[in-house]
Amino acid sequence: TFRISQFAPANETLATVRQERMDINGYILGAVGYGVHMTLFFICFSLLLKRLEKGPTHTKFFLSFITFNFIIGSIGNGINCFDNQAEFVDNRDFPGGPEGYSASVTASFLNVFGATLYIINTWTQDGLLLYRFCIIFDYNYWMIAFPLLAYFASIIISCLYLASITHQTTTFGSNLVNFGLAYWSLSIGTTIVLTLCIVGRLIFMRHRVKTVFGASQLQGSPYLSISAMFIESAFLYSFVGLITLVCLGKGFPALALVLPLLGQVQSIAPLLIILRVAHGQALERDTFKNTKGDTM
Repeated sequence: TFRISQFAPANETLATVRQERMDINGYILGAVGYGVHMTLFFICFSLLLKRLEKGPTHTKFFLSFITFNFIIGSIGNGINCFDNQAEFVDNRDFPGGPEGYSASVTASFLNVFGATLYIINTWTQDGLLLYRFCIIFDYNYWMIAFPLLAYFASIIISCLYLASITHQTTTFGSNLVNFGLAYWSLSIGTTIVLTLCIVGRLIFMRHRVKTVFGASQLQGSPYLSISAMFIESAFLYSFVGLITLVCLGKGFPALALVLPLLGQVQSIAPLLIILRVAHGQALERDTFKNTKGDTM
């Protein structure tokens, strides 16, 4: 039997040891993501409170949105910390090691509750991105129809996924991986499509402004900059989500490394968008109406 050192747990294979490394490093990455999430939350909260005095109607919504997501992210990070302790400290000698213990508690209340929180977080992130998509495409109903249907479909499949977690011993529960893969594929796939559409739309608008006014008009513009493309399109979430989807589909052990981080990136991406809103730099519907009229 392979042992990484004479003090390592006995009767564990090299594959098991590598998986445990992924698990514990994934918890650490998730905690780092939570630190970024917390920092951005307090910055956005402070800026939005100042805007609240000016009376924009959507400011209260954004304050509620980021607070709700921060509460979810905080509880989720706490559950991850507890799981880490339970796997690697409290139940270290469980048959099969931390991996065996983790598999045995998949249907536990705490695990299902944590999964539910992060899935709700996904709903809010996808909902905000869909809202921004509507604004950037000026509420073009033909463009909105497919993403909207995909959004509601992902909610339904995520509910089936959660139900399958709690019924692992039944035939319904045997489809756990299938429901999980279907949910993440639809949710992340839709986000990637929206990201590409938003980036394409902004590139087109940059080209249009450059053609009409010249390249000098783009300098210093907060609406059509490269950073605006990455932030408004939630590129960060799409990037981490794509890595997660590949690991999930191929069964790579690295899934344990990126999944905890994805849970926090789901909140970080919307915070970056709302930060632009708080600074008055976010794209609005009037931005594109003015551009259509050949003015900025």
